[in-house]
Amino acid sequence: MEKTVTIYKLICTAAPDHSLEGESCSLAPWAERDGCSGYDDGGREYVLPEGYAPGKDENGRAAIADVSGRKCGLILHNGCPIVVDRGKKLAVLLEPAKKIMRAREARGLERSRLADILGVTQKELFEWENAEKRPDEGTLRAIAEALGCKPADLI
Repeated sequence: MEKTVTIYKLICTAAPDHSLEGESCSLAPWAERDGCSGYDDGGREYVLPEGYAPGKDENGRAAIADVSGRKCGLILHNGCPIVVDRGKKLAVLLEPAKKIMRAREARGLERSRLADILGVTQKELFEWENAEKRPDEGTLRAIAEALGCKPADLI
């Protein structure tokens, strides 16, 4: 079974040290700190690569660890989260969890059939399935109804 983590894109809009402003990512949502202000994107689920698991750092905060329990880094590159394993000198781009696609496949539906049911193009459905875009609330409800699940199961 694949392991997933929720990763938040953090946007620091103002900080005493301007080098802290901009985008980063974290396993925790935005929290006001050190005079910085900003927000997060609400978080998205990502699949961890084989050999990595959610864990805790020495301060009890959420972290990603390798099989030996060593904490790995997490950075944002071109808007995508990357696990940095300094021990192996390796960086791994994380793949979004594809919940809509997995639910569709579990129901035995072809993408073209679900797109027809929803009245959308296969391209739109592909973008939602691959977390390239997020469907609006009404569309998410329609997808969930067509797949026989709850909208929360798909986000």
